[in-house]
Amino acid sequence: MQKEEVSLHTIKKRIIMTFLMAAMLVGGLTGLDGTYYESRSGQQEGQGVQKAAAAGKSTMKVHYIDVGQGSAVLVQSGVHFMLIDGGDSDASSKVVSYLKRQKVKKLDYVVVSHYDSDHLNGVVGALNVFKVKRVIAPAYTADSRVYESYCNIIAQKKIATTRPKVGKKYKLGKARFTILAPNSSGYVDENNYSIALKLVNGKNRFVITGDAETESEYEMVENGQNLSCDVYMAGHHGSANSSSEKLLQAMKPKYTVISCGADNNYGHPAQSAMSRLKAIGTKIFRTDAQGTIVATSNGSRIKWNKSPSKLWSYREYGSSTLIGADGSESQISGDDTSGSDNTASSAPALANGQKYIGNVNSKKFHLPSCNGLPYEKNRVYFDSIDAAHQAGYSPCGWCRPEG
Repeated sequence: MQKEEVSLHTIKKRIIMTFLMAAMLVGGLTGLDGTYYESRSGQQEGQGVQKAAAAGKSTMKVHYIDVGQGSAVLVQSGVHFMLIDGGDSDASSKVVSYLKRQKVKKLDYVVVSHYDSDHLNGVVGALNVFKVKRVIAPAYTADSRVYESYCNIIAQKKIATTRPKVGKKYKLGKARFTILAPNSSGYVDENNYSIALKLVNGKNRFVITGDAETESEYEMVENGQNLSCDVYMAGHHGSANSSSEKLLQAMKPKYTVISCGADNNYGHPAQSAMSRLKAIGTKIFRTDAQGTIVATSNGSRIKWNKSPSKLWSYREYGSSTLIGADGSESQISGDDTSGSDNTASSAPALANGQKYIGNVNSKKFHLPSCNGLPYEKNRVYFDSIDAAHQAGYSPCGWCRPEG
């Protein structure tokens, strides 16, 4: 009887193992610790790992840090690190603490995609704390306090700064990255100056485009570079004017990470962007619902710290409420959120009838709650959108005063 019991136990184990192997072959597997593994056939996986090892490929980690309404990405290859943006002021100390927990002592690169405060504030914090070998930043200027602070710390610490050149390749440990954008200059919308890049580790590819919008996305496609990737970080936090069908078809990402705040009222992610992402069959991760997302590449396979999100809900501009496909409304709070976008509470008081704030240098007009307001001395006030247009001002691409 004892031998029969052992035999039945063995059979049960084999059945379970067969089931698990089948699950891995069909479509990714979530482990007991919540880790999500990309699916591959056993033979493909074995061959991929062997080839990666033979080529000397190391592990690369891409940390999409939850900074609320903003963006911050830490890339690690061996003992080499790169920070791409750093979130807004309310997340700056969190980003610094997160980097310290990852044992960051020195940053080989800091990439400033563009100078909006929800990307730049945390960069200033990191530049103050860590040794930085090189900063890569776009060739335009901004009229804001955070940009002035950024310029001051660059000058004070004499940090080497490079302007982006499309096609330029850089090494980060055994990984590498290539500049994809900006492809031209003279953009009306400063978001299109965003530095876009493609990270490569072995056969794994990641694309990050900052807040680049349709104009810049089309230029990337038309420039003829290979944009195909495994992982795409949704442009401009999943806004309606990014993640164009043209770009998505060129990339065909298996996974998309959306970085946005759990209570943002900018319409992130937008219904149209979510529809385009869903149409190509990409799996999504979102920091507003899941907190910090970490992808680990061994050059052949990608492992995630979370399972893909099933939340395809979107937001409309002016409201933080999530709207589902069935029209249902809800609110969410991320697992690891760093705080909300509190710009509205600190909006400047306006005189009666004044609704918009213009920047006399950039000739942009903003909502009073915008993160990119100029110094008081560089402000002009308007009581209507028409008045702003008549004075030669165009709408801010970030706060979108025209809705």
